[in-house]
Amino acid sequence: MGVLDGKVAIVTGGSRGIGAEIALRFSEVGAAVAVAARSAGPGVSPLPGTIIETVDRIRAAGGTAVPIQIDLSHPEDRERLVAETREQLGTPDILVNNGAVTYFAPVADFRESRYDIMYEVQVKAAFQLAQLVIPGMREKGQGWILNISSGAARH
Repeated sequence: MGVLDGKVAIVTGGSRGIGAEIALRFSEVGAAVAVAARSAGPGVSPLPGTIIETVDRIRAAGGTAVPIQIDLSHPEDRERLVAETREQLGTPDILVNNGAVTYFAPVADFRESRYDIMYEVQVKAAFQLAQLVIPGMREKGQGWILNISSGAARH
């Protein structure tokens, strides 16, 4: 019996890195996981890893997971993520806000459009997703929200 048996988790940024590892670990201890990111298939990103690959690894190990392709910079995708998770797995018990996009440039050269995307993904998405999952967590009487950051936050 796993410590997360019967729990439903959403993990954004689940195509690679710490997001993929969190999704895998949650599934190992019993959670059903909605793995979310923009990278659903090969060629979408210059970086290796996709939500399909993460889900395949989870399922190969006997876990339950669904891939949900989203762009965290779009509020309607965030709403769809929570709705599809509910439909496919149940009401979320756990939200891991791990998805991020970071651009590096001197302030004088930094485009406002890139700033807007970063703010939308790193701030507004985490806020909106929390608002979307909290009602279900309150109904269940518990829930967990984990917000991930990195060394990039220090720049």
